[in-house]
Amino acid sequence: MSDRRLLAGLTAAGLAYAIVRYNVFKGVPWDQLPIYVANKAIALVGLMLLGLSRIVVEKQRRKNLGLGGALLVLVHVLMSLILLGPRYYPSFYGALEQMTLSAEASMLAGALGTAGLLWLLYVTTIRPLAGQPNRTSLVPGLGRLVLAFTAVHVILIGVRGWFDVASWPGSLPPITLLSFAIAAVLCVMPKARKKG
Repeated sequence: MSDRRLLAGLTAAGLAYAIVRYNVFKGVPWDQLPIYVANKAIALVGLMLLGLSRIVVEKQRRKNLGLGGALLVLVHVLMSLILLGPRYYPSFYGALEQMTLSAEASMLAGALGTAGLLWLLYVTTIRPLAGQPNRTSLVPGLGRLVLAFTAVHVILIGVRGWFDVASWPGSLPPITLLSFAIAAVLCVMPKARKKG
C-alpha cells in the first residue's frame, strides 16, 4: 500500500471513530467537528504514523511516515492551542480558572514531547541538507522519550474515564486510552533496523 493511501485510510478511520464516539454517541454538537472532534483524530493518526515509522524497515518509507506523523502532531498542537480554555476542557481547570496540577503536568509532557519531535525533524531533514551528519544523539533514545512523554500527556488527561467502561459513549474506548496503549507498546518495541 502506498504511503498516501495509508495516510488517507488511517485519517478516514480515525476521523470516523472520533465522529461516531463524540458526535453520534456522546452528543458533541456537529459544529465542533472541524476542530474539537477532528483534533482528537489528528492526534491519534499522527501517533500511529510515528509508530509505523519506527517499525518500517525501508528508509524512505520510514522518513515519509515519520514526517507525516510529525506534521499531524504539530497540527494537533496548533488546534489544541485554539481550543485551550475552560469551556472546551473544564476538567483541566480549578475554581479560579487556573490549570490543575495534572493538566499543567500533561501540557508540560506534551510540550517536551513536541520539542523532542521537532529536534528529530531537524536532524532527519535540515541537517543532512546542510551537509551535517544525521545524528539524533541530542538525547540517547530520543524517539522513545517522545513516546514516553506522549504516554504521560494522555494518561494525565484521560485516565479518570478509562476504567468506567459503562460511561464510554457507544462502548467505544476513549482516544486518550488508545493513544496511551499505542505509545506504551511502541516504547517497549524494538526499533526496526534501517534498510535501503
